[in-house]
Amino acid sequence: MALIVAGIIHPILPEYRWVLIHLFTLGAITNSIVVWSQHFTEKFLHHRIPDEKRPWQLRKVWVLNAGVIITILGQLLTDVWDRHWVITSIGAGIVSGALVWHAFSLAGQFLAAKRGQPYAPAVVAYVASACCLPLGALAGGFLAAELPGTWQERVLLAHTVANILGFLGFAALGSLSVLYAAVWRTRLPFDVTRYSVGLMIIALPVILGGALSDNGYVAAGGLGLYAVAWVVPMGAWGRASISVLAEPRDRVGFSASAVGTAPLWLLGALVYLIAEAIAHHGELFQISLPTTAVLIGFGAQLLIGVMSHLLPSTIGGGPAAVRTGTYELGRAGLFRWTLLNGGLAIWLLTDNSWLRVVASLLSIGALVVFVPLMRSAVKAQRGVLMKKRDPVEPLTTPRYNQVTAGIAVLALVLAAFGGLGTTGGGEVAPVTDGDVHAVTIDAGNMVFAPDVIEVPAGKSLEVTLVNTDDMVHDLKFANGAQTGRVAPGEEVTITVGPITAEMEGWCTIAGHRAQGMDLMVVAGS
Repeated sequence: MALIVAGIIHPILPEYRWVLIHLFTLGAITNSIVVWSQHFTEKFLHHRIPDEKRPWQLRKVWVLNAGVIITILGQLLTDVWDRHWVITSIGAGIVSGALVWHAFSLAGQFLAAKRGQPYAPAVVAYVASACCLPLGALAGGFLAAELPGTWQERVLLAHTVANILGFLGFAALGSLSVLYAAVWRTRLPFDVTRYSVGLMIIALPVILGGALSDNGYVAAGGLGLYAVAWVVPMGAWGRASISVLAEPRDRVGFSASAVGTAPLWLLGALVYLIAEAIAHHGELFQISLPTTAVLIGFGAQLLIGVMSHLLPSTIGGGPAAVRTGTYELGRAGLFRWTLLNGGLAIWLLTDNSWLRVVASLLSIGALVVFVPLMRSAVKAQRGVLMKKRDPVEPLTTPRYNQVTAGIAVLALVLAAFGGLGTTGGGEVAPVTDGDVHAVTIDAGNMVFAPDVIEVPAGKSLEVTLVNTDDMVHDLKFANGAQTGRVAPGEEVTITVGPITAEMEGWCTIAGHRAQGMDLMVVAGS
């Protein structure tokens, strides 16, 4: 709910992109991983913790959320206090402490359980996951203080790797090793979880070392090893999915489709990062991180897909009640899945700012609708349990026409915007001095000043970017015009072209846009 509210009021929030990203990652994802990894550890190991220790589990969650709130509060004070990073660092330290506590708790349960449990490798993945977030939080504390030179970008890359590939990646692999078959209601042909977890444990330090040392070849090698750790179990998941698709009945809906698609977004991001790491060896700060693809396509899609399966199963009440709850959560499931993934693809591929907004609304909206559906599903499932309503009958075939409807909506959106083209597009016509509107923009302290530029409609915009910071910046506009990398103390002048409508501009250096380095060009009268 806090994430939705923040999304609505984001124009008045300082560092709003950072706030939204961390409300989702630290808030929704971290809480989900901590709570469910504890739940699954007990189930997978067949080892319940004593009831007298339950309150401590709750206290751990409270400590975690206190740290999250303090961390975000520190960033909200960016505009009013120069030493806001102190509060952010304190919050990051509390989050780290909560996850270290969680790691020791899970490890203790693992050691106390009987040996030879078939799902024990998943618990090892949970322990590894809990160990990664403190590393990411530590890096986040340094980032809040704004490191000099290229160290800000190096540490940001390490921060992202530890949090996404480490914390989220280990937890996701551990959960999918068991839940994939459950969601698709089938069996896996083979299980390689122990080997995949081992490969990831080896790969992650290599990636971190490459990121911090600015060695693209080392980072690419680690990323390749990490990708292999995912590709192998994906082979088993793919074979299981194909067997279901041959006789789908009621097994192919939003939950199964989302869980099946989410790892593909991660794999695509890994391939992209490998290519970028090799291309930018020695200059890894130039890599534009695929944050949106990973957080929405992989993280959010996997979270909502798994929750769509777990919620009815956890409430229980027998097959009829669970089927009813699952049906309600899966309403328009394949339609939502199509909008989620198709909208995300358009969002990532277009430079047209308005098309990007529409595509993002379609993609995120397909996820957010889970909230009202969840309420409806709980009510329906309880109704069956209390015999106040009849259960739904099983579907005999998937509703593939919903995919067609989703594709039609996406096609209409693309047609309305004339395809994936940029806002400006085309060649810039020659202009005279009288037709040029020149502006000087300072880049520093993770902001552009000014960040709103009004240009008389039809005039050509000429921008001089002055880097007043102690780190590298650049500026790219939605029509493709860009300055290239500008070193501290240097300046670059470019012609953006005639301005006839609103146009975004942003810094493409890894993480800078997320921290507030963007601006808007407005066509005036």
